[in-house]
This record gives sequence, structure tokens and C-alpha cells, in this order.
Amino acid sequence: MLSLLTAIFAAGCASFTTYGDGILKGRVLVLWDRQDEFIYIKGSNPVSFRPSFFKGRDNIVPEMMYTDGGSVPQIFWGIPGLSPWALGPAYIIHDWIFLVHRCDLPAPPEVKAITFDQSAQILAEVGKSLVDAGLIKDNKLEEIVWAVRTKYAQSLWDRPPTPKECETPVVTTAARKRLGLRQSQTIVDFVIPPSRR
Repeated sequence: MLSLLTAIFAAGCASFTTYGDGILKGRVLVLWDRQDEFIYIKGSNPVSFRPSFFKGRDNIVPEMMYTDGGSVPQIFWGIPGLSPWALGPAYIIHDWIFLVHRCDLPAPPEVKAITFDQSAQILAEVGKSLVDAGLIKDNKLEEIVWAVRTKYAQSLWDRPPTPKECETPVVTTAARKRLGLRQSQTIVDFVIPPSRR
């Protein structure tokens, strides 16, 4: 574990990525579902990102999905800048790219064609947008980009998903009304005690 910690902090000393200037817009709306599990909601002004290298007119616009934010090992959560939500919008965009790839979800052709290396580049560009906007006070972007480029991350990209990993949250009309969302927008109605998904 110590060697992993050393590698993560050493990563901050060298640049692994050329940060392009993508276009980040919209709002991230996340609901708590259960311990360390959340649901990204695509609201009326959804988060979207256009990477610097996209040639067409497509943007990455995540649909509603389960997320844990950044898959940062819990041992690192106490380090400023390495919590699962430190780069929230970047993690949402990155999670969506993984879901589109691994679960073969519908998406624009340019989004479906994103490679593993491009997924890391996109996370870096979204993170750079957040840093440039002054929204990040503990900048650990280099360390995070290093982590999403590892062989372990590549193995997750290449591994077939489980059915649970491709599940989409349950949609209810009552929850849509309560939050003032259009009929075409979706949200989960969290009830205590929760029903099993």
C-alpha cells in the first residue's frame, strides 16, 4: 500500500497529459441512494462536455445512471483533493463514457467511438475546466489522471460488465412531479425502507 501511495504522490511531479480545452456546461444533479452509492440525474440543464479533439458536433451528455463519483480507494479519501467527489463533473462524464463502452448504451457515434486513452484525456480536460473555473481548491488532477490511465483501469475498461453494472435507476412519475422535472426527465424516488434493486 505504501508503494501505491508513493506512486500517486510521485505522479504529481510529472505531467502525463496534455490538457486540451474542452467545453463544460450544465449542472450536475446527484441523489444519494445508499452508502457510497449515488444516482446522477439528467435535469433540465444537464452537464455536457465537448472534448478538444471531437471533430463532429456531438457532446458527451450523460443519461441517468448509478455512480460512486470517483472510484478512489477509501484509504485516500482523507487526502484533500482525493475524495470521490473532488472532481464531481469529471467523474460523472468519465463514468458515462465507461457505461456507454462497457454496456453498449445508445450514444452519438463520436461518443461511442471514445477509446480508453481518450476517456482519460476527457477526464483530464473536464478537470482542467474545473480548475480553470476556480472550483478546485486542492488540485490533485495529475494524480487522478495518472490513476485512470493505469493497467488496472484498462482492465476495467476491457472486462465485460455484470448485469448489475449496466442497471439504470428506477423511474417514477411521483418523483418527477415532486422535483418539477419534465415528463421526459427521470429521477429515482427514494423510499425508506428502500426496496431492493
